[in-house]
Amino acid sequence: MTSNLEENSGDVIITDNFILGNLIRENYDTPLIAFQNISNSYIILRAIEKTNVKNIIFVIRLSQANENLDYIINRILRNLIPLNYNIDIKYIDNYKDIFEEKFNVNYTLNKAA
Repeated sequence: MTSNLEENSGDVIITDNFILGNLIRENYDTPLIAFQNISNSYIILRAIEKTNVKNIIFVIRLSQANENLDYIINRILRNLIPLNYNIDIKYIDNYKDIFEEKFNVNYTLNKAA
């Protein structure tokens, strides 16, 4: 699922969860890609190839709640980092974190590599 992703988009939020993606899409006017069971970075690269995206922000649930975290890091982030995207990760504890006042402005980010 993609939302608000246009040619002039400089940032994109990516999540591995459709529920999380829908919550972000419904509450914020920001470029978004949500996927489920992705196997590699090709689908993401295909979605952003005709954009000006430089910053990729992965929004994922904490590792205790997200059994796919190691897979995402090893199969997706590892392929995107050499392509000079600025890749950050925002961990959320649960879905209600999306409704915090400055969710899409005041990121608490950790570098992926």
